[in-house]
Amino acid sequence: MSRYIPKPSPNFDARTRPIDLVVLHYTGMQNADIALARLTDPGPVAGNYPGPWQSDDVEADAPLVRVSTHYVVDEAGQVYSLVAEEHRAWHAGVASWEGDGDINARAIGIEIVNGGHDFDLPDFTDAQIGSVIALLKEIFGRWPQLNAKRVVGHSDVAPARKADPGEKFPWRRLADAGVSFWPRPTSDELDNDDPISAAQQQLAFIGYGVTQTGYADEATRAAIVAFQRRFRPSDLSGHLDEETRRLLAAVARIIKQ
Repeated sequence: MSRYIPKPSPNFDARTRPIDLVVLHYTGMQNADIALARLTDPGPVAGNYPGPWQSDDVEADAPLVRVSTHYVVDEAGQVYSLVAEEHRAWHAGVASWEGDGDINARAIGIEIVNGGHDFDLPDFTDAQIGSVIALLKEIFGRWPQLNAKRVVGHSDVAPARKADPGEKFPWRRLADAGVSFWPRPTSDELDNDDPISAAQQQLAFIGYGVTQTGYADEATRAAIVAFQRRFRPSDLSGHLDEETRRLLAAVARIIKQ
């Protein structure tokens, strides 16, 4: 793939644990220029980034949280390098995976330029997804501990807050390229006596931040929606129907292998 374009961000600090995860995001902003400005801004204020994510009466000089990422991939497939992989970029926010709450300390973040749900969730471009696949392969080559099972979406690690990279993101194309995976529903016998507890066990085993309560609490429902957004994007109901349950069992089996 083409050379990365350097776009250094001052928004980073030291990692406190080894890298073992890649998190994919959409930028959710109007265009690449605005997203890059926001991700490299050492003193962001609300007036510089108007949009549906903040109220109309917010003060223009109200400070915003500083954010960054390791890479940005624009619609043409160009890759921008913002933070060195060895450093901790600030992209995941309040999140959890496999019981660990400091996602930024362990993850490489990739932001994919797309208006997201605030801007009618445009389709991702072929060039863009091709570059994401190539970038992931290069990252895997640099970090042998990373593989197709270690790539997640922002909505996976923060299901109650985030929906990116969204239900239009082509996870199956990434799986076909060997940088993600795609399950086929199992034909195994399902636990019909306590399906909620079984699903909670599977979600937690996969990595989602749920606990076994035996009832469909808010965290469980949010995790199911995030799971569906990735593995069953035609149904984002959060309902634990048979197909979702079989997909859960299939993904848990893949993770276990």
